[in-house]
Amino acid sequence: MKPFPSLFLIICLSFFVSRSISQTKIDSLTIEQALSKYAVKNPVFSPDGKKAVVVVSQTGVDKDLPASHIWLIDVATKTIRQFSNSKKSETNPKWSPDGNQLAFLSNRNEVNQIFLMDLNGGEAMQLTQAKTPISTFEWNPISNTIAYLAEEPASAEEEKRKADQYDEQAISESAKPTRVFIIDVNTKLVKQFTHQNWEVEEMKWMPSGDALLLITQSLPLAEVPVYQLNSLSLKDSSVVNISSPTHSFWGNIQISPDGNMIAYNASRGDGPDADELFLQSLKTGVAKNITAKSIDLPIRTFKFIDNNHLVAVVQKGFSTNLFSINDNGNATEYPIDQNIGSFDVAANGTILFESFSATKPSEVWLMGADKKPMQVSHFNKVFEGIALAKPKFITYKSFDGLPIEAALYKPAKSSSKLLPLVVFIHGGPTSAFINDYSAWVQLFVQQGYAVFCPNIRGSTGYGQDFLIANRNDWGGNDFKDIMYGVDMLIAKEKIDSNRMGISGWSYGGYMAEWAITQTNRFKAAMAGAGIANLASEFGTEDNAAYDRWFFGTPYEHPDNFSKHAPISFIKNAKTPTLIIQGENDKIDPVGQSQELYRALHYYNVPTELVLYPNEPHGFKQIKHNIDFYKRMINWFDKYVLSN
Repeated sequence: MKPFPSLFLIICLSFFVSRSISQTKIDSLTIEQALSKYAVKNPVFSPDGKKAVVVVSQTGVDKDLPASHIWLIDVATKTIRQFSNSKKSETNPKWSPDGNQLAFLSNRNEVNQIFLMDLNGGEAMQLTQAKTPISTFEWNPISNTIAYLAEEPASAEEEKRKADQYDEQAISESAKPTRVFIIDVNTKLVKQFTHQNWEVEEMKWMPSGDALLLITQSLPLAEVPVYQLNSLSLKDSSVVNISSPTHSFWGNIQISPDGNMIAYNASRGDGPDADELFLQSLKTGVAKNITAKSIDLPIRTFKFIDNNHLVAVVQKGFSTNLFSINDNGNATEYPIDQNIGSFDVAANGTILFESFSATKPSEVWLMGADKKPMQVSHFNKVFEGIALAKPKFITYKSFDGLPIEAALYKPAKSSSKLLPLVVFIHGGPTSAFINDYSAWVQLFVQQGYAVFCPNIRGSTGYGQDFLIANRNDWGGNDFKDIMYGVDMLIAKEKIDSNRMGISGWSYGGYMAEWAITQTNRFKAAMAGAGIANLASEFGTEDNAAYDRWFFGTPYEHPDNFSKHAPISFIKNAKTPTLIIQGENDKIDPVGQSQELYRALHYYNVPTELVLYPNEPHGFKQIKHNIDFYKRMINWFDKYVLSN
């Protein structure tokens, strides 16, 4: 189900902290307002640490949105201004080694190309003329050249067949090799450096500037991905294989300043998530997990700050904190009492980071030698005038005594009446709710619902044993975690047991589907991009390695897949169920929702299937999201509030 690699929380909707609401704040939040916000990502310091850039993305109903642009920060004055601008988007900014130029990717001419801008401003200059979109690039640390990745273009014969309407697709031949190119920024001369039948997943320069490290997969792609670390020499294009993990769950390589070590995320065993930090010697090939014992929590983004120390974002329950970690795994938390997403660290120790909370969606912050974080941006200032809900964090014991952490949101206005409840389940399952803004939650609370967001067993942020506790057990003890939480709320939090619904996306959609086959306590359900039939999903999804880790294969273990599939128990379902699905979803394919809809319809259960064209696993088009939210809220109002 969950795509790999997933090095940050996929489909992680979130939660917040403070208690007071200003009397001047308004209570109304339209769906359009809830979905129209800014996100800041990819902070990068200039080489001298005096400047920095971030990518600012804006979503909304305007015809030119969503769009991403680069903003420039003056570190000394802590001021920020827009640096790039077009009717398309700019992403992935990277400074030249001398700090005088900024390179970035932009689709302003339809196909993603590398553009250059002088630090002093002026028009952006298109550097590359690649025939296929450039996926990523890296400056050579010691010269004025840039390496980039692009898929091999179709041959003349392939183009002719397509023009003649021969558009068949042979699956084993459909993936095109990724090519490594190097362009001289001064002369614009381009040289291709790879000819192997590879899909290149990652690329990093060695500090010496004479070789590239690549993570590759051989084509045709294997059902279970096999990633290989390689060194590509610029001198003669020779390739040397480097010792690599033997499972699929690893990636995100970083190289130490002296070029002797690499760091990467990987799973402790053979899955299911690349969430621990490994160091590996490039000389001996020996790798060690440096955080399993010292931290035992997910390591998200990280970077070397010298040859023996890294800085990393560590997830602990609903929080994401910044830690300094040495090469023995000893960790020290930074004195920043805020959630942190992407970040960068300058040579003098100044930290630029993205931070977020319930009432303050993503903004840019700086912390210098005084250890006092200061907010630099105010992109989401409009939310300061809206009375957003804040969570009550709860820890309760499940049926077997296992502690489960959850967030509960209630309407701000107190009432003696019992509240209707929406149970919201996150995706993954190796994901988690974290302390961040969630339009989904806020809109339901505004409608008068309490919203319950439990991090049930299988969630990240609670240690390895908790992470793997639902292996071969979806719908088992994880479902009991949900229901024990619901019973706890009914007993302690003024929840109306006769007015409850359940919703979720991906694995959360699966759990909503499972719930309607196991209990009639919920009066409505919304299953988004869920899984009705584990076996048929395994045979049609992209990259089945994740589900294979949990259940094996349906060819060898058919009973495993059957006994955990909602479709096996569908005759028990009575709950009115709204089914939402993107037609281009390759992670949980559209057939899963169609199977569920047909089965519910057969048993005369009130149901509706809504398909959205051109949408993948996570919706991209704002109007599709607006329509989906309206339908979901109306569905719950009709079947939950009417009881």
